[in-house]
Amino acid sequence: MFDFLFNRKKFSKTLATEVVEETEVLFNKISKNQDNQFSEVKTILMNLTQKVTEIENRIASKEIRDKNTYGHLQYKISELETDLIFDTNKNSKDKDQ
Repeated sequence: MFDFLFNRKKFSKTLATEVVEETEVLFNKISKNQDNQFSEVKTILMNLTQKVTEIENRIASKEIRDKNTYGHLQYKISELETDLIFDTNKNSKDKDQ
């Protein structure tokens, strides 16, 4: 009878040890899987961040080009207006004489 009780205690201890070991293996697999998924998410996020930065840089350079073009056009328009004003004044003075 004592053998049965001691064997039962030993069996329970062995069973508990095996359950803990198996659980540890499963938790390690889950943890590794989560680490891999997290790493993939980080990689995707970094790629998206890089693409957004490239787009922002292209937009900024286009805005600079547009501002330069706009400024140049305004300068040309102003120059033409000035020429027209002086030509109009010259023509009206020539007609008066």
